[in-house]
Amino acid sequence: MSDSQQMASRTMAELQKGLEEQRETQQDRISRWLSAPDPSTNHTRATRQRHDGTGLWFIHGDAFKAWKRQTDSFLWLHGIPGCGKTVLTSTIIEHLKQDIPSDVLLGFYFDSRDTDKQTLDSVLRSLIEQLFRERPEASQSLHHLWASHGGGNRRPSTASLQSALQSMLSGAGSVSIVLDALDESTTRHEILNRLRILVKSETTDCRLLITSRREKDIESALQSWTRVEDRVSMQRSEVNKDIRAYIESRVRNGDELRRWHSRPDLMIEIDMKLNEKAHGM
Repeated sequence: MSDSQQMASRTMAELQKGLEEQRETQQDRISRWLSAPDPSTNHTRATRQRHDGTGLWFIHGDAFKAWKRQTDSFLWLHGIPGCGKTVLTSTIIEHLKQDIPSDVLLGFYFDSRDTDKQTLDSVLRSLIEQLFRERPEASQSLHHLWASHGGGNRRPSTASLQSALQSMLSGAGSVSIVLDALDESTTRHEILNRLRILVKSETTDCRLLITSRREKDIESALQSWTRVEDRVSMQRSEVNKDIRAYIESRVRNGDELRRWHSRPDLMIEIDMKLNEKAHGM
């Protein structure tokens, strides 16, 4: 290769590197502009509480299998307070990572303890930011939104975020979305309306699964546009099995009770008392 060719090659490489750095900088700027809440903190906390085998009754159930087979499907998993919905959500997400790796997987945990994880605006920002990372090639509408708001100098409206997410989903291929604890949202009426539009859209290829308590407003809204088989109750008997497996693991293997491991009679009593408390006895 001649000197001039080598110089041209180096110049081209430097130009390409500069463009990549510029693109990365813009991605960072857009991410900071979105200021999306991070669902990984909730997910990590839930997975730490999960015991091996938790939620297999649902993972192996017909409703979930049917949901996975269809490219446009909806599932509502509901249960009483404290029955382990969030832990089950983390199980579902981890299963989908392995079972449908070709899908884009988006997740969000509504959280009554975190005001930045309770509104339609917050879930939109989070889903957009996740999709932006997973499918940057489908993010043209987000770049336009950012540019039209002074390169990040003005905050986007909820309506503009809705439009951007819809456009991004339309170009992202097959997407699975899992939303936990919808009942902990402060704008759930707006969120339910948005979910209905998303499910009915003919331009997206999207599976949607949500969990919540069985509250009247949520159930009433969902009954108007979902089928009976799209609404699944967490069965107490199956949940109790998960609780018992978790308790037995903590009692037998947890550091908190290690000093009592030499007293099998006491360990049995502790196990019984914890199970009674867990079952409300």
